[in-house]
Amino acid sequence: MSDIQKQMIEFSTMDLVKSVALSRGVSLQKAMRVVYKSPFFLKLQDPQTGLYRESKAYLIRRFNLEREA
Repeated sequence: MSDIQKQMIEFSTMDLVKSVALSRGVSLQKAMRVVYKSPFFLKLQDPQTGLYRESKAYLIRRFNLEREA
């Protein structure tokens, strides 16, 4: 994994955590636990999935859909 991919994954993760915190009205720490414990987080961390290249809105939709399933 390249340094650019690592950085993009980190930024995507940060965006997802912030969105979870805002949408659920929880602290950033709680949102981090929710995101980091999710199966979606493992997919986001895998550069083979290409999720890190998707938009913030797309990632949030996918995360929420997977949480509902």
